[in-house]
Amino acid sequence: MTTSDIDTATAEQLAPVLYAAIQRLGQFGRTGAVALAALVEDDDADFEEGASWIGDIAAGDLRE
Repeated sequence: MTTSDIDTATAEQLAPVLYAAIQRLGQFGRTGAVALAALVEDDDADFEEGASWIGDIAAGDLRE
């Protein structure tokens, strides 16, 4: 998958890519977080929604 495919990707197609990217970003630690934060705008509702779901997953609160 390329970044140009993201807009048309299904959840099932995108999830493994996102999972790998989050893991890789986590390997960078704070540097990875700062790089991501530089891309996020203060009023990005879609990012906030996605981040909330990722937080739920990380806490073990969402499985199905």
